[in-house]
Amino acid sequence: MKKTLMCVALSALLAVPLSASAYELGPTFPGKWGSSTYGTPATVTWSLMDGGVSCELEFSGCKTAALDSFMPTGYLEQIRLAFYAWSKVAGLTFKQVADDGAPFDAATSSGDIRIGAHQVDGPLNTLAFTYFPPINGRSAAGDLFLDTAERWTIGFDGPGHDVFQVVSHEIGHAIGLDHVTGVQALMNPIYTEAFRGPQADDIAGARFLYGPPAPIPEPATLLLFAAGLAGVAAQRRRVRTAAATPA
Repeated sequence: MKKTLMCVALSALLAVPLSASAYELGPTFPGKWGSSTYGTPATVTWSLMDGGVSCELEFSGCKTAALDSFMPTGYLEQIRLAFYAWSKVAGLTFKQVADDGAPFDAATSSGDIRIGAHQVDGPLNTLAFTYFPPINGRSAAGDLFLDTAERWTIGFDGPGHDVFQVVSHEIGHAIGLDHVTGVQALMNPIYTEAFRGPQADDIAGARFLYGPPAPIPEPATLLLFAAGLAGVAAQRRRVRTAAATPA
């Protein structure tokens, strides 16, 4: 079965050897949001690009597609859960804000992380790609694009790629983590349904950058996250035994 890349790495790898955990940081410095001091928390905003936003710097004549035009019903909740999955394990607070529609990498009042979509390279190849945190362009840092040519699903049931799993991986890049290989981690470049969300090495990397999460999470958000995962579990009637396509 053809493998799918979770995303395209847009910069060189920087290995960070650890005695107990394997993770890699992106190449930008400081490679994190907030304070440049590693292990300190950060508040990061995010927004959704509408259709028609210029992404000319990505491809000639490129315009974003509205997520509603190709994503399954309920995709927005999965994106929110993907952000929460990272805030649950590291010192990160994510806040959704309005997107002002500025062209990609232009000066903008939109989120630090902007989520857009356009056709990348056709189905079953690159699922998405993301820019590392500052310094990386003017406003491009953290921005992620999903491939409109892919089939997107909620949960691991049936053909397609789970919105939560792919977006969680891309958020990992947006907060400063690069690909890893040889370990069972969300930041592996190959899409997998063997597990869901950040794993031990992913968490270690996020905590190296941002420290541990606040000791008392918001009860309402915890219930939201638990309900979301329960809904996905109810849909999971079968799980692929191998990575299916690149993300």
